[in-house]
This record gives sequence, structure tokens and C-alpha cells, in this order.
Amino acid sequence: MATRIPLSLRGASQRSSHLFLTANRLTLTRAFTTTSLLAKSRKLPPQPKASKLSRPSTTAQPHPEVTPEPTPEPKTEEPPKSSSDAQDLGTLLQQRRWPLLFSGLTALIMGAYISMLIASLSRGPDACSHVDPATGQLPVTGRPRELDSLTSNPVVNDRILREKAMAFDNGLNMPERVMGIRLLRKWLGTRVKGHVLEVAVGTGRNLQFYDWTEVVKGPVAGRELTTEEEKEEEEKAKERIRSVLDQGGKDEEKRNKDWVEKMKLPGALEGEMLTFTGVDISEGMMGVARQRLRENVPGGKQLVPKGAFLTSREGSESRIGEGKRGEEQEVLLSTLEDRIRLVRADAEAKLPEAPAYPVRFGNKEEGKYDTVVQTFGLCSVSNSLALLQNMAGVVKPDTGRIILLEHGKGWSDWINEKLDAWAPQHFSRYGCWWNRDIEKLVKEAEQKVPGLEIVKIERPGFFQAGTTVLVQLKVKSQGN
Repeated sequence: MATRIPLSLRGASQRSSHLFLTANRLTLTRAFTTTSLLAKSRKLPPQPKASKLSRPSTTAQPHPEVTPEPTPEPKTEEPPKSSSDAQDLGTLLQQRRWPLLFSGLTALIMGAYISMLIASLSRGPDACSHVDPATGQLPVTGRPRELDSLTSNPVVNDRILREKAMAFDNGLNMPERVMGIRLLRKWLGTRVKGHVLEVAVGTGRNLQFYDWTEVVKGPVAGRELTTEEEKEEEEKAKERIRSVLDQGGKDEEKRNKDWVEKMKLPGALEGEMLTFTGVDISEGMMGVARQRLRENVPGGKQLVPKGAFLTSREGSESRIGEGKRGEEQEVLLSTLEDRIRLVRADAEAKLPEAPAYPVRFGNKEEGKYDTVVQTFGLCSVSNSLALLQNMAGVVKPDTGRIILLEHGKGWSDWINEKLDAWAPQHFSRYGCWWNRDIEKLVKEAEQKVPGLEIVKIERPGFFQAGTTVLVQLKVKSQGN
């Protein structure tokens, strides 16, 4: 006899079964979703649904505690090893980019400099062809060897001298840029002041870095000023006082009224030049310097004549000859009432005095210079002591400065040996001995020249290995 189940019980049984299946499906779905998320976070492929059909526990575990058994990752889906290596290399390059860039730049500069040096020396004339038969030594004249070869003719064409000097000058452009000499020349131009004498001015490679404003304007004394000019002079006077005090001029004896009034005058501030006198033994070299004056002095094309120097023209009786030694001097160029001059003279014999310049407040014109400058000259003269003694004799005691930019022996014995080995070839091409010990020469002069005192000796530039020397000197008053 068939047992009949009440409809109410049948419905309850179906509802229980339905609830059980629903809970089972929710548990499976949660477990599968958690497994997929974990697999993705570990870069593992999600597990197939078929492997998850086993009956799970009806109690859901908290999300952090679900740790399903990871399925071994197929080898085919493994990320390529080269990609990881490339990322590591990229990170390393990013972290070391500045040291690598510095190392590469250093190697490039040194390689370029050495290549140019070797090429230059290989093109130079044979040193033995310039040996003096009387002494058996290479003569030192302070000029490039190419210009020396032209002096056998008593009448030398100005154009030929200028062309030879220009060719020599152009050959210095790239080496000076590579080795930072141009920056040092620029720095030097900001340190001169007052009446400036440049010894061995050569082709005038420093002229573009001087401030010619006060030179062209001329002295304030002796002329009436407009209202604008008076205001401008007052502002500059205040700036000069502030600058001098910032540089350490705070001694009590220097802060009296006379000192303050003197510091207000043009030329007291570094970089302010009142007059310029350039001296060299070579007329051909100064022919290029004259062109640079035309290009860099405000209104230079009207102030500086373009033609040959007056003493170079036919019929001139004052010509002393290209490169002639001795105390005889001649002014090749004078403009702005002697505020700009080019003088041919032998710096080892005698240097010209400073030009006359109107002064105020009862100061006497001493005929001496506030700043004496020389770049790469001690290597080109036969008697460096005589040259330093002459420079000390024309600079103002105590307040004046002598600034030398030279090259010679450096820190490295290996580099010094190479300088010694290539010195004759370098002299034959450029007319200078680059293996002289500049610091030793200056210290010897300090002991022998009365009043001469070394203020500072520096060797700027890492790439030069100490072969570039910057020297500052002053002369003490003999009464002190």
C-alpha cells in the first residue's frame, strides 16, 4: 500500500534540498573566486573549474586564511628571463647615469686633447732647424717660430705678419676651449681694475673679456655731469664701497674719510678698467689684437684705424723692427687720449709707464698700474726673473696686483716626462717652453725682487693635471 506523503512535508523536503544546493554553490563560487585572485597575484594561471568540484566545507574561511594549494606554473607561461635582465640593466643605468656620463666626458676630452696635441706636434717644423749656431741652443724670443722666420728681411710686410699671426691664433681656439683656458681668461677679465697693463698681449685673446665702459667714457674730473650722470655715479660709488667692504676692507684705518672718498672713484671696483696698455715684442701679433679692439671696444671701428700701424708704413723713420730686443719702444696705436694703447717693446728690458690720467682729491699720478696681467708669457721669455722684476717695478705698491696665467710642470711625474720629451717640438711650433716649473720660478723671484710677495698660487682645472698655474702677486712698499 503506497504511503502518501503530505504535501506540506514534500514541500519542506524540496525547500531543504534547494537551500542546501544554493549554499553549496555559494561556497564553491567564493572558494573559486579566492583561488583565482591568489593565482593572479602570484602570476599563476587560474585553476580550471573541473578540479574544484569536490564538496567544500560549508563554513566559509576568512579571506586572509584561504591558502589553496598552488598549481605548478607551466613553463610555457614563464616570463622571459631577458626581460627581467633588461629591467635590471635599465635600473642600474638610471642609478649610475651621472658617474657614467662624467667618465665618458672625461675620456672624450682627454682623447680629443691628446689627439690634437699629437697632430699639432707632428705638423710642427723640425726643432733642430732653429738651433742658434753660435750657442747651439734654441733661441727664445717670446714669439711664435713662424714669425721669427720672417725677421731676416729688414722690411716686413704688415699683411704677411698679420696673416701668419692669425693662423697661429686660430690654431689655439679648439685646445683652449677643450682645456678650459677660455673660462680662465674670462675670469681674469673680471679681476682687473684701474690702469691695466697686459704684458705679452699677443693677438689679444683676453680683450673680449674686459669691460671697456669706463675707458670709453673717460675721466669724470674736469667736465660737467648731467643729472642722470650724477645719479649713475652716485649709485656706482655706493656699489664700489659695498664691494670693497665685502672683500674684507673693514680695517679701522681704511674707514676714514679719505679712504671712503677714494673708493668711490671709478676703477676701485674689480672689473672697472680706466686705461689699457698692451705690450708685445711682435707687431704682427698686435695686428690681430688691433682687430680685436675694433670688435670689442664700444665704437671701436671709429676709434681704432683699420689700416697698418703708423710705424709700419713706408717712409716711417721710427720703425725699430719686428721682434727687436732692447729698451727702445714705439707706440703702434693710441686712441682716446692714450686710454687705449698698443706698444711694441721688449718686456724683459723695459715696460712703459701708465698714461697720464686726471685724478681728484689731491691724489698724485704715480705713472704706475693698478693691475699687470700676463697670460702664458713666462714660458716664452729667455729671462723670467728680469720680466717679473720689470712687472714689479710698474705696479702700484701695496694696492696693485700682478696676475699671471701660465702653463708648466704639473702634479704627475708621467705627464711631466711627456712635457719634457715633447718640449722642443712644442717650442718650434708655438715659441714657448711648456715644461718650465712656473711655481719654482715665481718663488725664486719672490726671494730676489725687493718687495715682491706671492699672494696666491692655484692650479685650476682637473683635466690639466696641475699644468695650468694661476699666480697673484703684489709689491710691498719699501718703507713697510
